[in-house]
Amino acid sequence: MTATEDQNLTDLQFFEIPHMRQLTDQQNSGAACVWCADTLPPTTGINLRAGIGWAPYSCQPCYPIRTAVVSTYRDLYLHWTSCEPCEDAALTGDPLCPTATPQQTALLRARTAAHKSQPICASCHDPLTQQELQAGTFVPLVWMGYSSPHRGFLHTGACMWNGSPF
Repeated sequence: MTATEDQNLTDLQFFEIPHMRQLTDQQNSGAACVWCADTLPPTTGINLRAGIGWAPYSCQPCYPIRTAVVSTYRDLYLHWTSCEPCEDAALTGDPLCPTATPQQTALLRARTAAHKSQPICASCHDPLTQQELQAGTFVPLVWMGYSSPHRGFLHTGACMWNGSPF
């Protein structure tokens, strides 16, 4: 495992591992994958290092898929929050800059591979339509909840101005 993959483990805890109450006893103990629930033979799973008293593990096939969701989300978030043309486009409802387009595509592909549901706007609570996703008129959003960070999406334009949770 590389240092970058190891850093992703913290994000996996908050963003990808289902809450322990949603998991079976086998999944909580590390005997089964937290995502696909396949039984993990001893020493074959990847320790997700969630904390003392909790031992979630991933199978080898699920881990890179879920890590890709986190890393592509992070890449797009870091880009659009530091790119002035993207920040302007997000406020006006236009697609993000040409550099962000492949990052948006990579994020959508990673979400599809992980069988994630359709993204929902954190402001208006409407799903991001296929047309909006293809047009690139959405941005990732991270905000602090009561006990952990949350991540979601916003439509560009009006949703950036109205009711965003930050």
